[in-house]
Amino acid sequence: MLNLASLCFPDREKSCFFCCPPIREPEADPLDDVKGRSEIFRQNRRHLQGNLAHPREIPGTSCWGLGFLDDREQQVGCLLHPLQNEGRELRHLTGYQFKCANALCREARVFAELNQDEKSFCLNLCRGMDSFTYSSRSNPLMRLLAWEKEMVALVAAEAKTGPRAGAGNKLAVFIENYGFLWQELDFRLDGYLATRIAGRKGFGFLRRHRAAVVRLRNGIIATLENYRFAGEEGGNNMRPCHTLAIPLSLSRLLKFGAGRWELPKGCEGQLMAIIENRLAGFCDQA
Repeated sequence: MLNLASLCFPDREKSCFFCCPPIREPEADPLDDVKGRSEIFRQNRRHLQGNLAHPREIPGTSCWGLGFLDDREQQVGCLLHPLQNEGRELRHLTGYQFKCANALCREARVFAELNQDEKSFCLNLCRGMDSFTYSSRSNPLMRLLAWEKEMVALVAAEAKTGPRAGAGNKLAVFIENYGFLWQELDFRLDGYLATRIAGRKGFGFLRRHRAAVVRLRNGIIATLENYRFAGEEGGNNMRPCHTLAIPLSLSRLLKFGAGRWELPKGCEGQLMAIIENRLAGFCDQA
């Protein structure tokens, strides 16, 4: 069983409520209208008993079960969760118990795969944040976790001895050293290539050549957009890219970059040969 408590509730000063309510506008962010949201969370906590006496299904864009969990109004979370109600499950009262109970963001899954040192590195970046800032996907930690476990591990390892490793403001140093990952690169398009390059050549190399990484990615995309793999002609052998025996980060490049949502089963060797040939040439010549 995954232990996610330290990401969702890293300390007594904050929590992550990004998964609530269970349905949201695509661009909604916890930092949108903090004052207005705070008042809603305050009222939901204050009127919880009345709402329990007369429960109603939520419309999906707001939830009367989401509120401040503490008197200091620092942690935000589900007022209906069993942990808040001596083991009683009350989330069914909103009509979304199944969705709420199974909601798990990709960042939480990645965090759960890290070792303890890597988790500590991540959470130390967020010291002093409030729940709204921590929950936002503009939070640099959440941006880093989007890059998947291997990249997070590489960053955490280098950060111990990398540029300005002993500086006081860990978050500021982190953004200075690694902000290019989301400011100039895109985890959906560059995740596989950038992680491979950083693993082989180090972050110093990746930083210096990040513009060239984008050109490398665009060149690979141009090749893959119209490439005909063996077994593709008939169409009966096609499979969704994320079900092939390739890393998730590579399937993202195929889907969101090259527009290849399906490829023939068994094409993995041919695909990896194309990618690895380009990567080897880049690392040797850049």
